[in-house]
Amino acid sequence: MYYWFMLALAVFAEVLSTIGMKYAATSSPFLGYILMAIMISFSFYAFSRAVVRIPLAISYAIWEGLGLLLIGIAGVVLFGENLTQGEISAIALMLTGLLLVTFDKGKKVDSKKESTRSNKASLNEVSS
Repeated sequence: MYYWFMLALAVFAEVLSTIGMKYAATSSPFLGYILMAIMISFSFYAFSRAVVRIPLAISYAIWEGLGLLLIGIAGVVLFGENLTQGEISAIALMLTGLLLVTFDKGKKVDSKKESTRSNKASLNEVSS
């Protein structure tokens, strides 16, 4: 549970960092850059803790996917930006892929059995 919590914190910090970047570019450079630097540093720290137990592909997909969704919402709510129908569709497709990657319960291969099989196959090829 700790690792999922750290991933959630990483996403939240990344979103705050990006909001800080927008503020730095538009209205408050000093405070925006301070917020951006602190939050992106914390985001990377929290993400590094999350990947200790959560597979990198899964954690990165969640980190970037949820970050993109939340940053899109922040752009609309905080900065009055508009998303086109195509952009909304693209975000929806990305979220669908994120859900499929995260909750896939496909058949898992036992790595010990698989490595034993490949070693036996290699030995059979050498002896032939």
